Amino acid sequence: MNEKSCCEVIGRSVRRVDSQGKLTGKARYAGDISVPGMLHARVFRSDRPHARILAIRTAKARASSGVVAVLTHADIPGKNVIGQVKPDQQVLCAEKVRFVGDPVALVVAETEAAAEAALALMEVDYADLPGVFTPEEALRPGAPKIHEDGNLLEEHALRKGDPEQALAGAEVVIRTAYRTQMVEHAYLEPEAGVAVFENGRATVWMPSKYAHADQRELATVLGLAPENLRVVNTTIGGCFGDKVSLSAGFFAALAAVNTGRPVRTVYSREESFIATRKRHPFRIDYTLGASREGRLVAAKIDILADAGAYSASSPTVLFKALIHAAGPYDIPHVGMKLTFAYTNNPVGGSMRGLGVPQTAFAHESQIDLLARKLGMDPFELRLKNAMRPGSVTATGHGLGDSVGLVETIERVRREVAAIGTPPATATKRYGWGIASMFYGIGQSARPNPGRARIEVDEEGRFTLFIGIGDVGQGSSTAMSQIAAEVLGRPVEEIRIVAGDTASCPDSGVTAASRVTYIVGNAVHMAAEDLLTQMRDLAAGFLRSAPGKVLYDGKAFRTVEGAGRQVSVAEVVRSARQKGGELCGTGVFDPSYTPLDPETGQGEPMGTYAYATQAALVGVDKESGEVEVLKFVACHDVGRAVNPKAVEGQIEGAVSMGLGFSLSEEILLQNGRMVKPGFSQYFLPTALDMPEIRSLIAEAPEATGPFGAKGVGEPALIPTAPAIVNAIHAAAGVRITDLPATAEKVWRLFRP
Repeated sequence: MNEKSCCEVIGRSVRRVDSQGKLTGKARYAGDISVPGMLHARVFRSDRPHARILAIRTAKARASSGVVAVLTHADIPGKNVIGQVKPDQQVLCAEKVRFVGDPVALVVAETEAAAEAALALMEVDYADLPGVFTPEEALRPGAPKIHEDGNLLEEHALRKGDPEQALAGAEVVIRTAYRTQMVEHAYLEPEAGVAVFENGRATVWMPSKYAHADQRELATVLGLAPENLRVVNTTIGGCFGDKVSLSAGFFAALAAVNTGRPVRTVYSREESFIATRKRHPFRIDYTLGASREGRLVAAKIDILADAGAYSASSPTVLFKALIHAAGPYDIPHVGMKLTFAYTNNPVGGSMRGLGVPQTAFAHESQIDLLARKLGMDPFELRLKNAMRPGSVTATGHGLGDSVGLVETIERVRREVAAIGTPPATATKRYGWGIASMFYGIGQSARPNPGRARIEVDEEGRFTLFIGIGDVGQGSSTAMSQIAAEVLGRPVEEIRIVAGDTASCPDSGVTAASRVTYIVGNAVHMAAEDLLTQMRDLAAGFLRSAPGKVLYDGKAFRTVEGAGRQVSVAEVVRSARQKGGELCGTGVFDPSYTPLDPETGQGEPMGTYAYATQAALVGVDKESGEVEVLKFVACHDVGRAVNPKAVEGQIEGAVSMGLGFSLSEEILLQNGRMVKPGFSQYFLPTALDMPEIRSLIAEAPEATGPFGAKGVGEPALIPTAPAIVNAIHAAAGVRITDLPATAEKVWRLFRP
């Protein structure tokens, strides 16, 4: 860190580094890119949930006006398979389709209209197979096989202590079955990609949450060495966990390699709904035992999830759910079983929270039910059992000092008391509901490195290179702030290059709220590394020991202050004259202990974030309509790098949580989506947003950059259970099946 100041940038709400481009319309999304001679590709997709492919007849489409090529699996130059965790999905289906929307062929034409017209001329002969549309049905003996090795995708268990014996001796036991729905990512930007192939090298511009992984996977599909494929992350118009693997950019690249011309692919909104990954629907059977004084003694949790037609990121979601399903409480005895099954439904994938929003709905509903059965205040019950420094999680992970859960509960309780509850009217009832959570920062129980590089030019200007694109959460700004703090420069003077595989190191995936903690640490290390190199060179200029050289952001001088100083630019020029380059690098991979495959015990995360949220709702007993009026959220983020950005993440997450809890659901009929598109998918609008009070708790994480952890996903996780608990507090009815639509609430009033 520079000696001029301490934390002049960290903890300040600086302007986002990408704000100018987005506000002026100069930011380029993939769908905005146009290249001379560009063709247009459209994907022909299956209209069957499960069928053998007997023949793909392309002659009519090939003969259509403006069509340049029609590609099938036979035209894939490399391997026709993708799947970053478990390769089980074909890029273009060869023998079989497994869900409505499976890609079968690719039409490439001079115009989008010509490509669209040719799609209508494609003909495929199918032999329909029996479909499997629920995980229960998929796992029955004799069920039709979706994949050759069966319909069980993955199953894992966890055991801490003796939950059966503890439940048998518990004074109070509550058992409840919960269901969560399939949810669409619903980002504003539909999927798009542009590709160019020249001289054996391909460049693809596309939104991606992990450009280097897409580079590796797409290279195998195209039959290219990874170094001959460049993936450039364009401005991303929303992600929330999707925009990875088999995206529009994959198809654009495949078409460019086959035709030798630039190609653009843009999904329609309907196609985006049909073809992309969804939040996994969960069935959760939750048993909770406690003493009459409210001390939790045991939990037994059984989760069955619909993974859809392919594995995608289901194994990642499973482990994240396993780690967190018991909630942020010190429970001595825990048993879990998590089962993910293939079905002929849309593919389940990563979505904000990676399975933890589903489990939080269950564990916070159970805590609320227990509080009411014991006649305890819901805040007091949570405080009695809340994780603290030294607590042990369900996986047996002993927690360190950065555990701010108690503070979040107490601060939310004070806010709720200060606001109060409106009096009931003839038809409307009001109530507060609360929910808490904890969330492991980063990917679970596996290597999870972040990398960064910082260079400085002869004018003394710094450039930060990171492999992750900003998916809207403000990560580029946070990374720039960390670099600026160490290097003693204003944020606007840190140039950033993000998500270009040709120039950026592999920083890992933008997921699991890992960027601030993991990549931020790598940025911190890279900046310190560069500063050390410059200081060592400056010491030679100043004829002083490096330890006696001070740095003020622009120049180096000796501790005594006498004699001349040497600027950053002079140091760089000197290094280059001697044939050297100044470049700082950083790598950070949080420590972990793998989970035992039999017991699920281990220390899977480097650190955890904590939060408590409360919702005030009004429930109309005549119509069942629920209105969320006020919302209080307090999050332990370790250290807020940019407080306004943290507040923005909380507000955005509350908006998503409103949809998850009250209105959003992908409806299917035998695997076919009912009314794909925004007209029948009910997203919250600005008119639905409550007044939000965002509170930041800071329990610094010793291993984090300036103590920071993360907030992107944690802010969503307690939202739905807080709202559902508020409905119960207001109207006395308990929702166990999301979303809590007006019709469901109305029916609970009329059993």
